[in-house]
Amino acid sequence: MKETEVKIDPLSLSFSVQQNSWKIRVPKSKTQVQYTEQLALITKETDLFVPFSVNEEDDAYLFSFTVERTLKKWAQMKKANKNEKLRALCNLEKLYQLMSTRVTFMLHPNNIGFNDNLMPLIIYRGIRGLVEPFEMTEEDLLKQFKCYSIALFSKDYHFDELYNGSLQNAKATKFEREINSKETNQELIQFLKNSYREEQQLTEKKMQLVPKKRFTLFKHMSIWMSVLSVLVISLLFYMTFVKLPYQDKLLVAHNNFLASDYSEVIQTLKNENVEKLPYQSKYILAYSYINVEQLSDREKETIMKNISLKSDKYYLLYWIYNGLGDFEQSIDVAKYMDDPQLIMYGLIKKMEQVKNDPDLTGSERDEEVSKLRDQLDGYTDEFDLLEEDENEEQEIDANEVETIEEEENAEADDEKETKIKDENKNKNKEKKKDK
Repeated sequence: MKETEVKIDPLSLSFSVQQNSWKIRVPKSKTQVQYTEQLALITKETDLFVPFSVNEEDDAYLFSFTVERTLKKWAQMKKANKNEKLRALCNLEKLYQLMSTRVTFMLHPNNIGFNDNLMPLIIYRGIRGLVEPFEMTEEDLLKQFKCYSIALFSKDYHFDELYNGSLQNAKATKFEREINSKETNQELIQFLKNSYREEQQLTEKKMQLVPKKRFTLFKHMSIWMSVLSVLVISLLFYMTFVKLPYQDKLLVAHNNFLASDYSEVIQTLKNENVEKLPYQSKYILAYSYINVEQLSDREKETIMKNISLKSDKYYLLYWIYNGLGDFEQSIDVAKYMDDPQLIMYGLIKKMEQVKNDPDLTGSERDEEVSKLRDQLDGYTDEFDLLEEDENEEQEIDANEVETIEEEENAEADDEKETKIKDENKNKNKEKKKDK
């Protein structure tokens, strides 16, 4: 449940609103009603009012109004076209007939709704001398009408501001000045009718009535065309300002690589996201960084044996991050590959970087170097142990081979000796036969 307020001095009303039911409790002490039948004047159904019922309580009257959701309220009218606003204002002339009756009302934004034909319906109304507002003069109506008309078009003023003193200051536009200059309700209505006719003529020249189905089709088509246009423009923007310049940059880098201009390869690609570079571009960038790395020719030659278009991409990334000076990342990559030598090289480069970092204090530098040295020593000890194990395995293998060879040689000698003995025996037998 929410509340809606209507304030026009001296009257202030607060409605409890729940869906299409508006209710307000009016103390009997604020009315001059002697018996409920006197309220029949404002409860009967007419085309000027919304349905209204009264329940009598001990010390108050409960007024209940049925305000259909189809009625156009103030917020909807503010968004209407100019010709529709003027038409609605012209239709307020219909309320003038109430001035000659005992019915009173308030021309307040929250107290009026418009049907589909933009005809006004009053929500709360009173009876002269019985129910507030007790009086409604021509001057009261003119002031409220002016405030309502200006507020409907203005972006600077609200109805309450205008009614409470700002009306005479609302002269920023010709429309506001014309409204303010009118001295009677008839003059005001005539001006609004003239304005409506002029605006309607302009609207008819600019607009054309079409069947609702066709309008809906055009509306949907325009939405889809707008979406398609945005997608096409986005694609063109991407191709023109992102994709093509990126491809051009890769082409320049490859040309520099073919010319063995490794420094230019690095300069061209150093600001790119190395993870997203094509594999061939990773290769030429890693190759270039190794060539400019401060290594001996023998070391470079050893590393280059592992660099090719078939190399593991993480091996290429290691040397790229190393060349970029991002040693934290290069060490992480080396750990992922489980390569102690690359890890140790990364730690050494990181130590050099820390030692030359001007942003660190002496104590911070020493602490960081100490941590890195401890890590390096750990990997050094572990790597040396692995090398010793490998050497021992190689020695054991060599001894086993030597033992096997000795055994084979001994067997060959035995076979040879046995063969000689057999030959000697045969010769002796032959000699005995000859004798």
